Amino acid sequence: MIRIRFRGFSTFRARIFWSIIPVLVALLIFHGVMDLREHRRLFTNEFMRRGQAMAGNLAYSGELGVFAEDRQLLESSMRGVVGDPDVAYVVVYGEDGQVLAQGAGQNGGSVRSEPLSDQERQRLLQERRPVVKTLQGPAGPFVEFLAPILTEAAKSPDELVLGSRGPGPGAEKRAIGVVRLGLSQRGIEQRMWGLVRLWVGVTLFFFTLSAVAVYFFSRKVTGPVKRLTEHAEKMGRGSLDETVPVETRDEIGQLAGTLNDMAHALKGNIREKERILAELQELNRTLEDRIRQRTAELEERTDALQQSLDEVSAMGEISRAVSSSLDLGEVLDTVSAHAVRLSASDACGIYEVDPVRNAFVVVTARNLSPEFVEAIRAADPRQGALSRAAETRQPMQIADLAAIHDFPLREIILREGLRALLAVPIGGGGLVRGIVLYRRQPGSFEERTVSLLTTLANQSKVAIENARLFEEVRSQRVRLETLSRNMEQLYRLSTAMQEPLSLRDQLARVLEAARQVIRIDRFYIWEVSPKRDHLTALVGAGYSEDERQEFAWIEMPLGEAGAMAEAHRTGVPLVFDREHPVPPELRLRPPYSDHRGLRSSAFVVVPMIARGRVVGLLTADNKVSREPVPAQTVALLQIFASNAAVAMENARLFHEIEDKGRQLEIASRHKSQFLANMSHELRTPLNAVLGYTELILDDIFGEVPPQIRDTLERTRSNGLHLLGLINDVLDLSKIEAGQLTLSLGDYSMAEVVHGSLSSLRSLAEEKKLALKALVAPDVLPGKGDERRITQVLLNLVGNAIKFTEVGEVTVEAGLSDGQFLVSVSDTGPGISQADQQKIFEEFQQADSSSTRRKGGTGLGLSIARRIIELHGGRIWVESSAGHGSIFRFTLPVRVEA
Repeated sequence: MIRIRFRGFSTFRARIFWSIIPVLVALLIFHGVMDLREHRRLFTNEFMRRGQAMAGNLAYSGELGVFAEDRQLLESSMRGVVGDPDVAYVVVYGEDGQVLAQGAGQNGGSVRSEPLSDQERQRLLQERRPVVKTLQGPAGPFVEFLAPILTEAAKSPDELVLGSRGPGPGAEKRAIGVVRLGLSQRGIEQRMWGLVRLWVGVTLFFFTLSAVAVYFFSRKVTGPVKRLTEHAEKMGRGSLDETVPVETRDEIGQLAGTLNDMAHALKGNIREKERILAELQELNRTLEDRIRQRTAELEERTDALQQSLDEVSAMGEISRAVSSSLDLGEVLDTVSAHAVRLSASDACGIYEVDPVRNAFVVVTARNLSPEFVEAIRAADPRQGALSRAAETRQPMQIADLAAIHDFPLREIILREGLRALLAVPIGGGGLVRGIVLYRRQPGSFEERTVSLLTTLANQSKVAIENARLFEEVRSQRVRLETLSRNMEQLYRLSTAMQEPLSLRDQLARVLEAARQVIRIDRFYIWEVSPKRDHLTALVGAGYSEDERQEFAWIEMPLGEAGAMAEAHRTGVPLVFDREHPVPPELRLRPPYSDHRGLRSSAFVVVPMIARGRVVGLLTADNKVSREPVPAQTVALLQIFASNAAVAMENARLFHEIEDKGRQLEIASRHKSQFLANMSHELRTPLNAVLGYTELILDDIFGEVPPQIRDTLERTRSNGLHLLGLINDVLDLSKIEAGQLTLSLGDYSMAEVVHGSLSSLRSLAEEKKLALKALVAPDVLPGKGDERRITQVLLNLVGNAIKFTEVGEVTVEAGLSDGQFLVSVSDTGPGISQADQQKIFEEFQQADSSSTRRKGGTGLGLSIARRIIELHGGRIWVESSAGHGSIFRFTLPVRVEA
């Protein structure tokens, strides 16, 4: 794509010009559009007012013609209107909606001769005011005006001709016809197009003037900038003598002064650089002689350093190769290969001395025959060159073995065709280790070669030690991984012991985990009987089906169990193998020795101890693989035996607890039945006593003396108290027996609150306590057991009154999170944090001592909690000692069965 760039549009003057022109054009267009909109609005308003005035005048002038239904009179009234160029048509209707007169305008509009619709006629006759509508006709849009023709109701035709036009006092108007006037909007459009043409001409004129003004303004602004640019170009070409005249003090004038200062500064810098250049040229001439002298010295040192560099490079390569691996064999192979290459030897061997066997260990051999290696392994290490080098910690070499007859390994080395050797010790790890290099030609190793090999040995010592440590770490990691797997199996086993499985399933899991951890062929667990006189086979693993069926659930007298009896007696594991056979007195006796699954010459018996006594025995053997059982395996077997013992003891305790639970359940059922029966038996005569007491107090049998009345009042009070206690005991027995059910029905929480307070108000008045009820107005009707909810509220309010000496008791009820929230607060002594949980239990009180001042059985709050929970709610207390108490409970608004 080829881009054409015009120079004129990239100048600063052009950018100024084209930055102002779009803004100017936008302002002109915006002003023109707003002006046209305002003129159109004015034309339209004037058009509508003129149309309403014409329709009103025609209705007024045609009043007599319509009243007389004179077409000629009406046409003469319309003649002046029809002559208007904007009038499309005029139609006059009578009071019945029929056309009385009509006429077409000059703009070619068609006359609407249809009768006036009843809807329009009724609307105009009733409202008696003009109506305006905008319609679309063949000649374009037009506006239709409908004006009612009004007259005074009291005028006759003669009065209209002879009388005055002014209405008399109290005269009423009535509509006798309608004028339909249609005005075309073509005139408005023509006037708007004229305005558009005028606006375009004016805008073009102002735009041309503005463009010329902007052009000259941009020339005036960019002239000084152009002169500054030309001066800067001259400075760039090196002309620094000319200056820019400063004509003004504005930003451009300041820029001109800055350019002049810059030119003077550049001239000074150039002169300074020329002076420095001359000085450098003089120094260069004196330095050349010094450089030639130093170059000769450096060449001499370079030759000496090059040789050292080659050796260091070789050692660095060897060091990287040795340090790149942690495998001991690979490291020693790398060391031997580089040693042969550096020393120009024919063969190499790295040896260690085993202090236990007192023999050579050939770690690696290069270019040495197997016969030579075997001969070295059989030789005495104390007679070799390596031992001597290790003792002195210095390299040892023999230039010609054929000339030395007292060297012990002389014949072995000469048979291999080797004549010279060099032994270099490698320290570290507390071992005698070193490199022995061999050559087929006699001769001493150079001193530099010996030094290099000594350095190699020292560098390799760290790598060899790291490789040895890596081997130990890897071996330790394998052991730790094995231990981790064992611990994982033990953890899984401990977790499995917590699952509700049968004893056989849990013991089977123990044996399965043991088989995954320990390399044992067969396991079996034996249980000691409660009387501790015989063993019972429980579960095994690793046995064939035939072997398992032979002695499944077999019972063996403990006295005939042989080694298992001994392990039970001593409580320590017993291990038997070929080296430690089973003593004759611990062998099984017939018929138990005839079972194939029990016959084994190498096995382990581990006692299973729980709570200080042997509850079973774990037997294990390798009858299939015939491998001995390691000592560490016995320790693991003891761990599994302990887990199995815990499982067996837990199973025994579980059966005991289950049996005790059944016994307690029966006793609790008997207790509940007894309490229910006794409550019924006590309540019947007590109700009779209370009934007769009420009759006597009501003077049914005659007037009661005051002394007897006081006694009877106390009798009734104590009887009612006893009846409440009996009812609490009966409710508790029903709850424990699961017989307490709810009688669900609709109720009002407000009525429950006010009814409960009414029942207890006398008790509060006796203690001069204020009893308040605050029920929210938005409390909805609920569904539940109204009698039981009232019982809960009576208990809570009664307790608050009983334990409050001074102050007030307040009951609040409302809605919270879609549930009823009821609270009973008092100003009593409060409840400590330790007593807040136990007060909801049976027969528990905040003060349960024998010297407590308040009575009660401690059943009320327990029964209240059970009733609230049956409704699906919750009850709790908020209190602190000395600050009163607040009991709250929540209930679902609608409790469904």
